[in-house]
Amino acid sequence: MTSSPSTYHGGTTVVLHGGTAFQLAALRDPALAGYRIRPVHIRDTPAAQEVLAGLGGPDTVIVADRLRPDQLRPLGDDILAVRQRGGTVVVFGINDVGSWLPGYREEERPTVFWWWRTGEDSLLRRRVPDNPIWDEFPERAVIWHYHAVLHGPDTAVSLVDKLVGDNPVFPGEADENRVDGSVLLVDDSGPGRLLVTSMDPVYHHGSGFMPGATQLLYACVRWATR
Repeated sequence: MTSSPSTYHGGTTVVLHGGTAFQLAALRDPALAGYRIRPVHIRDTPAAQEVLAGLGGPDTVIVADRLRPDQLRPLGDDILAVRQRGGTVVVFGINDVGSWLPGYREEERPTVFWWWRTGEDSLLRRRVPDNPIWDEFPERAVIWHYHAVLHGPDTAVSLVDKLVGDNPVFPGEADENRVDGSVLLVDDSGPGRLLVTSMDPVYHHGSGFMPGATQLLYACVRWATR
């Protein structure tokens, strides 16, 4: 699958990363070149803050997954300020969002990597089928795995729920009426937009494995920059 920047708004797209091999590999993907992404290392806090403060209008910040929390937390207010100025913020998984993203709580869950091979229920269910975001996100992009469940503010809409069901935390068959939490939330109630997920597409795309991860990464970039 390829990613097309045909609806790219032309603003600045910053990706915050920690310099790991998988993050750098993902950033080198030629399919993303058309978005004119500016990689920004979070290790140098003042430099990263300067870049974030310089963004304006409908610009985009994408927080790569699996960043060091101690390096990410000092940038929390600067990231949210981009949304307050009308920009779009995407936060990928394993980033301890509960410690720096107001109104959000994250609870770790066991990860089943190959449920479609072993016959297990993924426990993931897509929600809000009439939301226009589904024009950008195919089912395979959002149903692969998760590392946690998320709980957000009332303004956040869950697009993918994880049910209570047959896993080491909640034994028993999947209960369609009991939701454990969300793995993909979107909030467009403010001046800008915010998407938060507990999935880690940069890691899997940059590492070259896990069906759906590449599709999620591309879909998020398309959605965030349109």
